[in-house]
Amino acid sequence: MTMRVLLAMVLILGMFGGTATAETPQQQADKLFAEGRDLLVNQKDAKGACEKFEAAIALDPTAPGVMLNLGLCYETLEKYATSLYWFRKAQAAAAEAKPEPLVEYETAAKAHTSDLAKRVATAKIDVSLAPPGTTVLIDGRRILPSEYARVEVDKDSLVEARATGKQVFRAPVQVNGQDAGTIQIVMLDEVVPPLRDPGKGRRRISYIVGAGGVVLWGVTIAYGRNVRGKYEDGKSPYDGPDGFTKARDDLRYIGTGLFAAGTVAVGVAIVLYVTAPKPYRERMEEGALIPTVGHDQLGFAYGRSF
Repeated sequence: MTMRVLLAMVLILGMFGGTATAETPQQQADKLFAEGRDLLVNQKDAKGACEKFEAAIALDPTAPGVMLNLGLCYETLEKYATSLYWFRKAQAAAAEAKPEPLVEYETAAKAHTSDLAKRVATAKIDVSLAPPGTTVLIDGRRILPSEYARVEVDKDSLVEARATGKQVFRAPVQVNGQDAGTIQIVMLDEVVPPLRDPGKGRRRISYIVGAGGVVLWGVTIAYGRNVRGKYEDGKSPYDGPDGFTKARDDLRYIGTGLFAAGTVAVGVAIVLYVTAPKPYRERMEEGALIPTVGHDQLGFAYGRSF
């Protein structure tokens, strides 16, 4: 057996060995779930547990147990709206589980849902001043128009609204107990940033240089015709016995020189044009119209990010 065959066998065995030991997405999800449970129950690190469970649910989106634990860790963080979201998903997923419903998960999720529904803060979304077709999101989740009258929010929730031709609206929720007030969606027209063209001067020079090169090509043609015409008509300085030699030398040196100068000018113009910086629109700091909601007043503040 040759060395080449032995190396091939080692590579093949290595490939199969790597495949056999690689974790499947389900195994990865189970590992993340176990780590999350340890953080939540033993280490009392609800935030770290939520991160583990979020990673697990991304790998196994239909796992009622992960959903239930997401509800538990967010409840510990007093993010009741997010907790309710996951408890409700856990309740539905447990009820639909195959081959038979997961009654214990469904019962636990239902109990937590009933309790948290009495403690979660709610807000009202007012889109009366927003353009038609506005999309509203809270913490990245889309809110349906049918939900605008009563939306469950966390103490640190962020409301976003998007519409064609409008700047993105962003507003943090201000919770007072269980009342987050009314969030008025008011959107500003989208601002088109000014166009900057740092390469404008270089391109202008390229046009001038290129035009000069083309003119030199034209002069070359005109000069060649002039020399040929004088030579054929026997005019000075090509009328003597050395007329042919002089005409040939003039065309060779002067005519060729003019043509070469024009070619160089056109080449330089092309390089200047190609290397000129492209026009661009300046990045605008994104603004947000932020409503300030109180029990007896409603105001707005406009903020920008820098």
